[in-house]
Amino acid sequence: MKFIQFFSSSAIIFIVGFIILYGIIEKKNVFEIFMQGVIEGEKLVVSLFPTWLGLFVAVGMLKASGVIDFLAEKLYYILKGIFLYNEILPLIFLRPISGSTATAMGIEIIKNCGVDTDIGLLTSCIMGSTETTIYVVALYTSKLKQKNIKPVIIIGLIADFLCILFSILALKVGIM
Repeated sequence: MKFIQFFSSSAIIFIVGFIILYGIIEKKNVFEIFMQGVIEGEKLVVSLFPTWLGLFVAVGMLKASGVIDFLAEKLYYILKGIFLYNEILPLIFLRPISGSTATAMGIEIIKNCGVDTDIGLLTSCIMGSTETTIYVVALYTSKLKQKNIKPVIIIGLIADFLCILFSILALKVGIM
């Protein structure tokens, strides 16, 4: 484990050193190019901030109001035969919206149930195979000023649904 940590730390230093050395060999002003990148990154963050803020507020309101837990409870009673564990339903609802909230929920599930349990494996598989679809689409389309996002969201949510379905199927069949 210490070798991997040493290797990853060394790799970062090597890459940064290589970039600086390459810039010097090519007779480029490395610091000026770096500062231009910082300025462009700052503009990007400022332009995306309203979208980020709106998503964070929406996720906070959904979580604090209990809507997610209410929907998860009702859906669990309807689909008891498919969903083995009701603990993963809030994770399934929030994963397409917020990666950080879903990660916190996934960590909590694994902490409470264990890593090698069925629910721990299922949580890990869902976290690894699904995407924060609504979050990604909102950020990219706000930057591109794209208005027709409905098809993209539908395709992304279908892909997320299939990933969740196949994760559950893999657990039921015994592949995990």
